[in-house]
Amino acid sequence: MTAFRNSVSKLFSYLRSNAVVLEKKHPDMKKKLDAYCGKGQGLGNKCSDQEACFAVACEASGWALRTDSPKDGFYYTYQAQGTQKAIDFQLMFIDDEKVVESVNIDLKHSDTEVIFLNDGSFLTDVVYVISFTRLLPRVKGERKSPREQVCVVALGQDVMSEKDRTVLEKRFAILKQMNSVKESTDFLVMYARNANQYSCKGFTTPFTEECFQKTQSWLVPSA
Repeated sequence: MTAFRNSVSKLFSYLRSNAVVLEKKHPDMKKKLDAYCGKGQGLGNKCSDQEACFAVACEASGWALRTDSPKDGFYYTYQAQGTQKAIDFQLMFIDDEKVVESVNIDLKHSDTEVIFLNDGSFLTDVVYVISFTRLLPRVKGERKSPREQVCVVALGQDVMSEKDRTVLEKRFAILKQMNSVKESTDFLVMYARNANQYSCKGFTTPFTEECFQKTQSWLVPSA
């Protein structure tokens, strides 16, 4: 549906041009999204400030948090696959109580120029909204370097270089092999995991512009 994808495209354009909106505080939205995930232990991390900011931007653009019996229209869901799993949000168009189209979104945020991947990677056909703080060249006479809020919008397959992706896949294979070996222990349970990081210094202006244009073409292909 063209209207759906155009609406998603406009939302991403807005966020990319107004990175500061992903740095605000929305305590009421955080409570709303935490309640949406349910109560009880084992639900994983609480809603982050960035996630609350994204939800506020969605609702300001006419998207509603999906309910059990939604009417026809544009909706978003939060943590659709469960907490602590990839895909933070899903935007969707519902017609006759059926999801006709959807776009999966994962958010990354950092107050520095490094984001955390841990055991994850950048997934194909998932749109990543990455907000971070870039240090600019220091101005003569100033004690601190000026900072710039940046929002990167990119498809997962466009982010990493082939070299980095190959190295990461090799590491995943090694860990999988390690975790398949059952050691003889009494009560100790061992499991090897990653604590991988990704430098935002690769998100240069030309690179992020190219990624954004690829995302927009993917969303709204030209005739």
